[in-house]
Amino acid sequence: AVLHPGSSVPAAASPERDPPADAPTIAMDDDDDGAPSPASMPGRYPTAGYSPHNGGSAALRTRELPGCSLHVFRHVSKAAGTTVRFIFDKQVAMGDFEFLPMCHYGFREKDWREVVRRFKDAAVDPARIKSGEGPRIIVEIRNEWGATRAFEDVVLRDLRDLRATHSHLGCEISSSMLFRDPTEQYRSFYEYYIRKEQEKDPTTGPDQGPGAWGDSFAEWARRVPDLQLREALGDRCVPALRRPVFDVDQTTGKRLGERALDETCKVTLGDRARFERIVRDVDVVGIASEFDAFWLRLADVVGFQHLEYVRSNTKHRHGAGRRRRRRWTLAEGADGADGGAEGAEGADDDDDAAVVAATAPNDVWAHDLVRRTQAEAWAGCDGDNASKGREDGGYGCELRRRVNALRAASVEASDGRTRVGGTPPRSVYMFARANPGRDDNPVRAEHRARPGFYTSEPICKGFGTDLSALVRKDDARYKCDRGCSFD
Repeated sequence: AVLHPGSSVPAAASPERDPPADAPTIAMDDDDDGAPSPASMPGRYPTAGYSPHNGGSAALRTRELPGCSLHVFRHVSKAAGTTVRFIFDKQVAMGDFEFLPMCHYGFREKDWREVVRRFKDAAVDPARIKSGEGPRIIVEIRNEWGATRAFEDVVLRDLRDLRATHSHLGCEISSSMLFRDPTEQYRSFYEYYIRKEQEKDPTTGPDQGPGAWGDSFAEWARRVPDLQLREALGDRCVPALRRPVFDVDQTTGKRLGERALDETCKVTLGDRARFERIVRDVDVVGIASEFDAFWLRLADVVGFQHLEYVRSNTKHRHGAGRRRRRRWTLAEGADGADGGAEGAEGADDDDDAAVVAATAPNDVWAHDLVRRTQAEAWAGCDGDNASKGREDGGYGCELRRRVNALRAASVEASDGRTRVGGTPPRSVYMFARANPGRDDNPVRAEHRARPGFYTSEPICKGFGTDLSALVRKDDARYKCDRGCSFD
């Protein structure tokens, strides 16, 4: 059995631990060519042990690192997904998982096909099976694949197929998704994507300023129904969520009228049934306000080892608070942009919750569905029962106890950020610049660090970024470019 490098905890099916009662006998007689014969190949990858790199909440782990794993996270905008991505990045920097496609903000169908191919090929590789070191891959799915039902119809289907064909090898296939309170998600989406468009000078270009984007949160939000569920479904005019809500004269900037939303963009009762199936099929779902419970549950299912994290996008601009900055209003400008009643409709003093409740009833319903589904994990563990451990209240009470412990271990770092769960261990790896002919000291191919479970070269290029390569964090020859602030 192959342990996590440096681990003092024996892996399952190793001589130091009794194998599960239903585990097949493992024999490793080699053929003349050095490869195990089909009859002697092991039935399952062993686990890789607990990571020896311990942070402030290492004692809260319940699962060893898997020997073979593929996990897919469905990222819905402004629902704590960036925090999850940075948590995953830390697992990569610790040498536990491979994040595919590396450095790639966005995902295409060809990327998913390539991930599935790499995972399949690696999982059944006789040399990997013999060594006990299978692939461990994390994938993040957003909507860059296009406004399609790809997650629902392709990704979840492929995960079901992989479970059927690879579970007997000990390969664990799982998925997760977060949803957020609709009012908070709308406001965060607005602050991150929309407000800056409203504040642009409409005289500098087409579709800029309040004439096209609305004069406030309320004026914009009332014209964008069911923002979160439409993105989660994927095929309900997702690109329109980040487009102007009014038509304007491209020459004068004068507002011409509200952009009509096509009926095919609207959520139907059939779409609700689709989302219910998605929630049933995803292994771990949660709401952002119960993020810590979601994260520990996810770590229990997947075997993530490093629980400490920092919340992302918590600055005032991205939250639910209001900024009071000068901006263009409809009453400004030389070309008679409409003002008066239209502008008054969207004052930022309007009640956000009332606006969103009227605009996004399906988001409200979907959030409640996810909330209730997540709450099933700790059913019966409320009130006095919440302090009970596993022996008294089962998994739910134990989960609640560990959530409280994770929060209690939190510390404030020197940069002012709160490190939930305490101080993490120092990263083993980092990404350094690797652009020959452009960088002063690009990473040389022979200096790249490629852990044995990797399925691709540890070098990548994201959208609008340069090439970066994985190297040891203590490699003094290179400066950190990514993965620099996870410690």
